[in-house]
Amino acid sequence: MNKTAIIVVDMIYDFTNPHGKIFYPINSSLISKIHDFVEEARQYGCLIIYVAHTVQANDLAKRIKPTRECCIEGTGGELIDERLHVDIQQDIIIKKTKYSAFFDTSLRSTLTKYAIDQIVVVGTKTNNCILATVIDAYNYNIKTFVPRELVGTNDEITNVIYLRDMDKYLCEVESETTILDKIKRGIL
Repeated sequence: MNKTAIIVVDMIYDFTNPHGKIFYPINSSLISKIHDFVEEARQYGCLIIYVAHTVQANDLAKRIKPTRECCIEGTGGELIDERLHVDIQQDIIIKKTKYSAFFDTSLRSTLTKYAIDQIVVVGTKTNNCILATVIDAYNYNIKTFVPRELVGTNDEITNVIYLRDMDKYLCEVESETTILDKIKRGIL
């Protein structure tokens, strides 16, 4: 197996579907691009990990900073968008309750189990869940790549600013084509 994992962050119904609780139009356009990227990376032996923000309804009121009501377990809003075609035989699904895919989840131990030493992070929200995940990866010394075309947030200016800062301080922000080329050539 390749030493690279693709981490798909929060491409769930509440964020990707117009009927979801916190729908951002950019997420609809990301679905097919992320699907194609994942399928190609899978062909080169990358481990695919889907991370789904999932909370219990009664936990929302306990938050230090109140958040919008979404991703509640059992509502369907926390389910990974079916257009991504998760392969339940080989892909891994990890539920998270905070912004980072690492915080209080099995992500780090899963990466260790599969001897993964670098990750590619795609999905939504660049200035929140993507950023928190990239920061934790940096703190764990995990080499991280973010394809600029495969992440998004509520507006393009915010997206560009956060990608610029992540690239400067935390990870490599490159085009999806460059990252896929590195995966194909065994560099990533």
